[in-house]
Amino acid sequence: MTAIGGALTQFFTLILRPFEAGHAFAGIIFISVVTGAVMLVLFKFTSNQRAMKEVKTKIGAYFLEMRLYKDDVSTVMASQRRILWANLGYTKLALLPAVVMMVPVILIMVQLNLRYAHTGLRPGDTALVKVTTAEGVDVVGQHLSLDPGDGIDKASPAVRIPSLGEVSWKIRLADAGVHAIRLTSDAGEVTLPVFGTKRLLPAFASFKPGSFWESLLNPGAPAIPASMRIKSIEIQYPEMAFNFGLFHLSWLWTFLVVSMAFGLVLKLIFKVE
Repeated sequence: MTAIGGALTQFFTLILRPFEAGHAFAGIIFISVVTGAVMLVLFKFTSNQRAMKEVKTKIGAYFLEMRLYKDDVSTVMASQRRILWANLGYTKLALLPAVVMMVPVILIMVQLNLRYAHTGLRPGDTALVKVTTAEGVDVVGQHLSLDPGDGIDKASPAVRIPSLGEVSWKIRLADAGVHAIRLTSDAGEVTLPVFGTKRLLPAFASFKPGSFWESLLNPGAPAIPASMRIKSIEIQYPEMAFNFGLFHLSWLWTFLVVSMAFGLVLKLIFKVE
């Protein structure tokens, strides 16, 4: 799964390269439109279109029956029952295509989250680096330090909260670019990237010990050595949002609305049930 995640990260970096230099909005619209089209194709070729059309025809007939015999209570109730069962049948026919579509959608959303969940720091901006240790670790007695690399300044000393098992530092970006910080403990060290550029690149905001789910949901992020007994490390970047006049939408809502709208338009054009 690590290889698959890494390959997908490289693939999305390639196809989003035209939008890398400050064109985040155009990039999310492009991916949303392509995703809507791909999902429609997957739905069409993994579903029984003939059976679905027959079910929809029956539902239309039952609604017509209700209108024609609206004064006959027993007939109207019988039609309603038939509509309910027909809808359940349609849902059953759509279940397999939905499961098939879910896999690529999740992988796409993971990649978009890396690029559109946060904006990079600007020179002079500060960010909190929060380390959550494993249960039983003494955050006061254990040596745990942060060493900022070139282009980053440490803006505050470590703040240790023993009751929560947390250690936090505040860092300040001195120069634009992708830089690094190094966290060192008695049991090891890990080097983490710090995203300080407007370019549309994968920006890792959280880090955890290596696992199947971590390689799937955060592909390409450095894994925390298990020996360090750290649950997670977070770098708190500003959140990204897209301005639609009265609305400010996150990448997730923008992606869902645009991809679904485009899919519905193509559905009507290509007559997909």
